[in-house]
Amino acid sequence: MATTDDSAGDRSPDLSRMSGEDIWRAIVETERAYRAAEDPEEKQRLFDRRAAIAVEMKSRFAWVEKLRATGYDPFAEKRTVTRRDANRLDRPKPKAPPPSPLRWQIRWQPDNPPPRAMTRDEIAQRLRRAVPEICDQLVDLALPAIGLWPQRVRADILGTASRWGGTPLAPPGWQWPTAENEPLLFVGQINCGELYGVPGAEQLPSSGVLAFFAEHDAVEASRFEAREIAIYHWTAIDNLVPVAVPIDPSFILPSCALAIRPQIDLPDPHSRAVRKLKLNEEQALLYAAEWKAVRCHGIPFDADRYSSFSKLLGWPALVQWHDLDRFKDHDDTRLLLQVDMYCNGEELHGWGPGGSLYFLLPEGALSAHNWAGCEFDIQFT
Repeated sequence: MATTDDSAGDRSPDLSRMSGEDIWRAIVETERAYRAAEDPEEKQRLFDRRAAIAVEMKSRFAWVEKLRATGYDPFAEKRTVTRRDANRLDRPKPKAPPPSPLRWQIRWQPDNPPPRAMTRDEIAQRLRRAVPEICDQLVDLALPAIGLWPQRVRADILGTASRWGGTPLAPPGWQWPTAENEPLLFVGQINCGELYGVPGAEQLPSSGVLAFFAEHDAVEASRFEAREIAIYHWTAIDNLVPVAVPIDPSFILPSCALAIRPQIDLPDPHSRAVRKLKLNEEQALLYAAEWKAVRCHGIPFDADRYSSFSKLLGWPALVQWHDLDRFKDHDDTRLLLQVDMYCNGEELHGWGPGGSLYFLLPEGALSAHNWAGCEFDIQFT
């Protein structure tokens, strides 16, 4: 269920301003908290905090020498870690190898504008040739969707533009949503004004920004039952201000600009909507081939496997060979947003072990713009 919990924690103190005694206490307290932590996101945050303290200790060589010379730790469980860190800090850090350039198939999408998608008539012609007996039923299922095509981030892109990752802009005084005292992950935002005139956009707000948040443990597939999300619709976008993640260090997704691609969406070959048509084996294979051809239209061969097919509205594209749970149980379910892996030209970001995120809601909630009624689902390979 969507949440707007405002109980986010405070930022960690600035290590550079801490006294030597405070640094000593910080490393002991952080080590204790790390060992006691059970939540994966909290454990990762404390691990990063521990690394940041080690870097600060390195900059204060006298403290490293003091630790090495005495080996003393008022907390017995820290003694081994103290010696290990002191020895490691004095060794020169090996040079990181230069990053390998991403292969062209990965870079093709962010380096090119979205190609024109097939029209409904073109799709109908293909289906009529491939599966004439069920062509009309399949065309009746086709829905308008709004493709979200990843692009490189440019200096001239406004902070209120549609994008994945980075940190959000929010109204002054806004409180970051949390789950179990951990901040939700900022997935991205959609500037509704950019959708003007796109088929299907009339179902969404005509202006403002829709901001999407989800639990870190869910998008990384580290805790399947994690389902907390938050969706905000901010209308006065000129008043939005930059917001920092309330707990530092925290995971921030690679930033990626988004271009809009109007498209017509057919249901996934493994969806209940298609299974209800009772296709025979040959028809099912032919339809699956046509579904892929429509989906990948305009994308070079071999680049489609690295391309993102994120979208607003339409039908969920399934990673696993079965429908999403809410689609199995409710006939009125609509897809609000699907987020796939994406590349910003420099980094390729994926969800968990390769998968997609889905924000779903009842058709009535979509019509009423009731984002609190939205549910969250995930599928991974």
